[in-house]
Amino acid sequence: MLSTYLFRYIENRSGDTSYFLILGASLNYNAAYLLSFLPSFPAGWLRFKDKCFMFKGKKDDVKANWSHARSWCKDQGGELAVIDDQYENDFVSSYLRDLELPTWIGLSDLLSENQYAWSDGVSPVRYTNWNDKEPNNAGGAEHCVAMSHSPLVSGKWNDDACHKDHSFVCYRKKCQSTPSPHLSS
Repeated sequence: MLSTYLFRYIENRSGDTSYFLILGASLNYNAAYLLSFLPSFPAGWLRFKDKCFMFKGKKDDVKANWSHARSWCKDQGGELAVIDDQYENDFVSSYLRDLELPTWIGLSDLLSENQYAWSDGVSPVRYTNWNDKEPNNAGGAEHCVAMSHSPLVSGKWNDDACHKDHSFVCYRKKCQSTPSPHLSS
């Protein structure tokens, strides 16, 4: 007898711990076996595709200038966020409503004026989402990039003065998780 199982997990966005719910049906499947295959992401990190992101800067949370934000992310085993495409930008932007804005990401032109590079030193700049008339290097002092979130300009980027304290987004290239099970009967 051939049985088919349909399972999926849904991540809870609240708090610093990732919780998962399995939806599915099985008359003869051991629940403990199934639970052993739930992804286990580090506390505070949210998975999107093959990356994990951590968002800092809620009302009573840590905020930092760009350099300190980068150091904080490194201390957590990550780096300031690298955004590779519109899907990642939309994902990150969707979490910004809980943060005090603007929010640092890992892009800057600190090494060479008007030559933007990701702070991890290796990721190519494949995608940008500049707000209108940005980057503008206002006053010759804007070298780090922040993302905004509002009904009018959700997820748009702005070059800003690196010394300002903002919320920030960290990322890890690889999420630690257990591989998905191959279910068969």
